[in-house]
This record gives sequence, structure tokens and C-alpha cells, in this order.
Amino acid sequence: MSEQQQSTPSAPDVHVPSSSRRRILLTAAAMPPMGTTALHYGDLRPPMGLGFITSFLERHGHEVKICDNYLAPLSMEQEITDFRPDIIGLYMHTPGYYMACDLIDEMKQIAPQVPIVAGGPHASLLPDNVPDAVDYVCTGEGEHVMLDLAEGWRPDIRVIDNAKTQRIKQLDDYPFPNYDHFVDKAYNWGFDIYGRTESPVFTMHTSRSCPYRCTFCGVAAIWTRKWTAFSADRIVEEIDRYVERYGCQGVYFREDLFTTDLRRVERMCDLLIERPYDIVWACESRADITNERVLEKMARSGCIGLYCGIESGSVSGLVKKKKDLTVETMRTFFRLAKKVGINVYATFCMGTPTETEAELTETEAFVTEVEPFAVDRFAFLALPRSEDSEYIEEHKLYYHKDSAGILYTDRFYEMAHRLYTPGDQRLYFLDQQRQFLDENRGRLTPTELADYRFPPMPTDVSETASSSTHNEFRLNT
Repeated sequence: MSEQQQSTPSAPDVHVPSSSRRRILLTAAAMPPMGTTALHYGDLRPPMGLGFITSFLERHGHEVKICDNYLAPLSMEQEITDFRPDIIGLYMHTPGYYMACDLIDEMKQIAPQVPIVAGGPHASLLPDNVPDAVDYVCTGEGEHVMLDLAEGWRPDIRVIDNAKTQRIKQLDDYPFPNYDHFVDKAYNWGFDIYGRTESPVFTMHTSRSCPYRCTFCGVAAIWTRKWTAFSADRIVEEIDRYVERYGCQGVYFREDLFTTDLRRVERMCDLLIERPYDIVWACESRADITNERVLEKMARSGCIGLYCGIESGSVSGLVKKKKDLTVETMRTFFRLAKKVGINVYATFCMGTPTETEAELTETEAFVTEVEPFAVDRFAFLALPRSEDSEYIEEHKLYYHKDSAGILYTDRFYEMAHRLYTPGDQRLYFLDQQRQFLDENRGRLTPTELADYRFPPMPTDVSETASSSTHNEFRLNT
């Protein structure tokens, strides 16, 4: 059995791995049609979660195929017939829940004898919400569970709880995703989000989880707040390979919080400065870096952008959201980032349950004062397992809960219409959802209301609608 599973005290006995090579198909469901979701679509970077599992399985001698329907819908009948997988792994996230349900049904019709394993954020947050047709549900990190299942382990439990007890301790011992699976596909390889033209820009996930406690975020329910990371040396070794093999010109660190450990960041910067090549890079960060020397070194090593969840510019708003930050700290951060030439892409989660209009006004004044490079305002939507979503459920502040576990509130509906442009597909969805509920509440059962699939936008409307499929941002000019 794999070393990680071996240390689980409560896990059933695991098989001894076979030496035979297995075929594993890893997949993600198609993007929800426009007008059928209240969530944004993301920026179409390569799927790192599937990439990590693929590399781990390949290291152990198995053959893996990635079928990313989210990038472009594929004929799964053709893919499964041609590849003949021994097992299928499915990435599930809450925005694509209904599409994942359809894909599960389709794959079971095509190959009913092939076990399906579901993992990813939604499977980790709501494992009992995964359709019964799925044979196994993995919560948390999936490398070892997928290896053991691929090699023949068949536990007598459906939900394999790997989120808390089986965190990988030394990520340096594990391979990064093999970009040979991605480089020939039409992912987003740019840095236009920061106003740059370098390409190709490679996505990297170099750490897992986040140690902070923001009320609107459910990450801790997936990983706990235990933060683990690859070392700086291991990261730069991988970048060396990207530069040599693929001509990489940039790296986007798209994990929950790249700058958790500034000593690691500084070490990486030192190594990049020593390298004979020049690349640009950006990362997800907090507005708490107030050491000018560190920011200057980051800029000198190629850092051109920081993606920061600011969330509020109000003292009381920051306290309510448990940001563990002060307005003064953020002011210093913005001033120093501008001084060293790093662009800050600032996002704001607006309309959390107890946030007041006065706090929102203070936030807008803060945006005007610090002048981020770009600003993105999101209406808070209660996805499963965050502190705010649990508050909403406990106090029954929602008018609808769908089968994916998403809670819809009047505050979200109003805030979305305040923040998003009239042609946004999210508003189309909310309006048709509201009309459907008004017409059918009392006529249909709660389960029928929750399960209802909304039709997509008509073609003539969707052609002019905004979807946030690519980088959706507004320069702060």
C-alpha cells in the first residue's frame, strides 16, 4: 500500500500494490452554460489538482489521461472507449455541480463496470451530496487515495476522509504537474490580468490551504487551516524545467496564499535573481507585506503583480470578516507596492451577512484612496461550509437552497444587481431563478425546486453577454 494510507489508524487494510500498469482517466465536467449559474467561470488555467494526481500516478508507473471538459467539451464515449480506463477520477467543484452530475450519469451509462472516484472542493465540503452513482468520494488530498484505488484497494466505506488525518507532510517529495498534458491545449497562458504581454505563463500551486480565518471562505473546511508548502529550492528547480523545456516566460502562483511564509518567498527571490534567465511572476497574497526590502526583492526577481483579497476598507468590516488586518497596514502595503512597481489586483467580497451600508461606503472610499491597479467587486454568495454561509443557514436568511448546497439571499440578489453590469450572465440567471421560484413555490416540492435545471441564455442574448470566462477585471482608471 502507499505510504500515506499506511499511517491511517482508522482506515481499513489496504492492498499490496500490483506491479501491473493501470489506466486512469481523470476528468472534469463541462462549463455550465451561460445563464445557468450565479458564479463566475474563472480564467481557464490548467487544472492543477488533476495535474498533481496525474504526476503521482505516472511516477508509480501508471498511464493517465486527462479529459478536461471544462476547457472544451469532449465525447466521453469516444474517450472512454478508446482509452479503456480501469478507474475514473472526477474533479467536482460547487459551481459545476449540476454538470458533474450529468457527467457521472453519462460515464456510468458508457462504462458501468468502471469505478468512479470523486474528489475536489465540492466532494470535500459535501461528500454526502455526491450522487450515489459515484463509487468512492475522497475528501482532501487525493494522490494516495487515487493510487491505492487504481491499484485495486476496495474499502468497505464510500467516503474516504483524507482531509484531516492524511495531510501530506513533505510536499517536496511529490512531483509537480507534468505540463506535457497541457501545453498543446487552449488554456489561458497570459498575464493580461496585470497588463502584461508575456507568454506562456505557467500556473503553479506550491502550497496547500491557508492559515487565516476569513468568515466568507470555506477553504479551512477542505484542508483545515494547516498550511503546507514546497520549498523555494524545489519551486525554482521546477521553473528551471519550464524555462528549458517549454520556453516559459512567466509563472502565476495561483494557490490560496503564496506569501504565507515570507522567508520562503525571499529564498525563492534570491534563487531567481541568480538565474541566467528572466521571468515575470505574480501570486495570490495578503495586503500585509509592509517590509519594503522584501517587496523590493520580489520586484527585482520578476514579481509584477499581487492578487489580494482586500474584502473591506472599513475597520469594523475587517473585524466582522475576521481578516486579521488593519486599514493602516493595508495603506502601507499599497504605498510600498506602488513604490517598488508591483501592480495590485484588489478584490472585494461585498455584502456578507452583517456588513452595513456604512461599511460598504468606507470600503469605496478606501479604494479611491489607495488606487489599486485593478479592482474586482464580488457579491458574497453563500457557498457551503464557510462561517458566513453557516450563519445564513442558522438564521434562515436565504430564500432558496439548491441541490449544490448554495444559499441564495435577498442581500446577494440586490448586491449582484448593484455590482455587475446589466449584460452579465449571472444576473440573467438570478432573474430567471427568482421568476421560477415565484411561480412554482407551493406548486413544486422543495426537492423539485432545488433540483430544477435552468435553461441557458438564448443564443442572441448570450452572444453579447459577459461571462467572466476569461480574465474579468477593471483597471482602476
